[in-house]
Amino acid sequence: MTNIIVETKSLFLSTVSVPLAPASAHENRLRAALEHARRLTEMKGAQSIEAAIAWETVEELQRNTLPRHTSSCQSMFADYCAENPHELECRTYDC
Repeated sequence: MTNIIVETKSLFLSTVSVPLAPASAHENRLRAALEHARRLTEMKGAQSIEAAIAWETVEELQRNTLPRHTSSCQSMFADYCAENPHELECRTYDC
């Protein structure tokens, strides 16, 4: 694994671990978007509309790389209540 410093439009730095395995198409798109956003920020400034849009693209691609939760909080609560129907928070009352 190697660490890459990722700049964001808010001028904070964060570290992203990138495996040394061959890059997938999504990783290539993310790297290209990141480089594009950096160049636009240098050329047009951090406050430009073009740079902001480029950084939004980077953030969207980063969100797509994160694992998604397969079950929502509501279904997790339903599972809990199915296993523990006697618990106070799982009781239902008919009016």
